[in-house]
Amino acid sequence: MTVTRPHVTTPSTAKASHDRRKQPANFACPVPGCGSTFTRHFNLKGHLRSHAEEKPYQCKWPGCGKGFARQHDCKRHEQLHLNIRPYPCDGCKKNFARMDALNRHRECSPPCLT
Repeated sequence: MTVTRPHVTTPSTAKASHDRRKQPANFACPVPGCGSTFTRHFNLKGHLRSHAEEKPYQCKWPGCGKGFARQHDCKRHEQLHLNIRPYPCDGCKKNFARMDALNRHRECSPPCLT
């Protein structure tokens, strides 16, 4: 594996992952300086593809062709083409495709009117 991107995980993503864990993270990324850890080997494998910029999962939407290192990221992306946004803000009623986007909206925006 050739490492083209030594840092693929943001500090906020790493913190969120750590806070969610219910079991020990026994699988560590071997890329020097990365420091990411995982509870399942499967997740480490997908993470390593990100370092190598391997994107074997391609969006099937006509004309898109965007690639992803992990299948679940590709499926989530394809839902955007269908305007599937299952995470609503209770205040302003805006819908988000991802929970982390809704959480950023809640943190960065003035409080929404309920």
